[in-house]
Amino acid sequence: MAKLQGKVYLGFEEEIVGDKNQTLVNYAVNKIGGFPDWPPLANLQFSSKCPLCGLHRLLVAQCYAPLENSIYHRTLYVFACISPNCWTQSESWTCVRSQIQDKSSTVSTAVMMPTTGTNVTWCDGADEWDENDNDTANGNFMNVDNAPSPKNGIQRNSDEEEESNSFELESVEQAFGNLQMFDAHNANMSPVQGAVGAIGAPVAAAELEGGDEPGLVTVDSPTAPTNDVQALLHQTAELPPDLRSRLMCGPLQFVSKFIYVEEEWKKSSNNDDRISELLNKYKRENAEIEMSSGERGGGGSEDEPYEDATPLHGDKLFHAFLTRLRKNPGQILRYSRDEPPLLGAPLTNTATSPESPYVPTICTRCGARLICELQLVPEFAETLCLLPNNISLSHLHFLSVLIFTCSQSCWQPTDTLVTETVVFQPEVV
Repeated sequence: MAKLQGKVYLGFEEEIVGDKNQTLVNYAVNKIGGFPDWPPLANLQFSSKCPLCGLHRLLVAQCYAPLENSIYHRTLYVFACISPNCWTQSESWTCVRSQIQDKSSTVSTAVMMPTTGTNVTWCDGADEWDENDNDTANGNFMNVDNAPSPKNGIQRNSDEEEESNSFELESVEQAFGNLQMFDAHNANMSPVQGAVGAIGAPVAAAELEGGDEPGLVTVDSPTAPTNDVQALLHQTAELPPDLRSRLMCGPLQFVSKFIYVEEEWKKSSNNDDRISELLNKYKRENAEIEMSSGERGGGGSEDEPYEDATPLHGDKLFHAFLTRLRKNPGQILRYSRDEPPLLGAPLTNTATSPESPYVPTICTRCGARLICELQLVPEFAETLCLLPNNISLSHLHFLSVLIFTCSQSCWQPTDTLVTETVVFQPEVV
């Protein structure tokens, strides 16, 4: 999956792993769910229990990720706890890396890793506002100031109509002067029988007197809310009891499906230059128009800078995230050891920012820098269904799941599994 450097590979959902092709599945296969296909390693030990709640975690993804000029088969296994209180916590997720030597390899025993000088920039491309997506070109902005009002265009035809409306208003005021209120019992005894609410409940009633024909006005009695709506919105649903009890005894599995991988298509640098040229031309022309209109109206200022409008649905970073995903519909994961992750929300390298997830930058085993090697994108969550009844849990969603690995892929002869870093980014609200 990672045979070439400097490229991004995309994963797409493929057919279900059934009985007919189960024998073809091993540690060198990319798949969703199922049980992990471990390489034949001696003394391999892995605890799938969640450190937060103690329930067994499920395999979310298995990705075969060998390195260029390496003598090792290399696989990443991503696990998560499906408890609603744990799903959004990075601590309940884990990724373990396995490596097994390829005995048929003729490469020297030295494992060639990417150099530590590779420049990894957080949020690279976050301000690439020159990318225009045809799907959203006309959908980002809505001019609500010029929306027609239901009252626009309505005028008085004559003074007689004004006098007629005034007379009718006086009649209504006189009628309300004799307004009397009845309770639900008396309302049912009024000339209009059977006055009940819209849902069959007794209603308050009022009778108008002073007219030629008596009438009855019914009004639904307001009821005070019995629940704290705000608390209900923040309340987290629990797992069904039977599902929870099964996870206490042992791990379950998501429906296993193959993952098809292809390289992400990127526009050439010539296209980038052309788009930037057109965007700069548009900005210059628009600034000239605003300046000329300001001179005519007297409300403009030469010192006023040109401002890019922010999309109504979110910030520029999130908009660029969605725009990039739409270029390859259906992608569920992104893989690269040299390209930065595609971010829809900011990250931070310091532990002092509570708004953004903390991302360590150094491998705790060898001191090498960490890189974002694998990223699960929102549509991945749509593929997750629990066996045996293909149950879909409503809370299994995310913006991104970022897997950071050691840039040197450090490995000791006695290692069987190495734990990597997982950062969970919840959906943008």
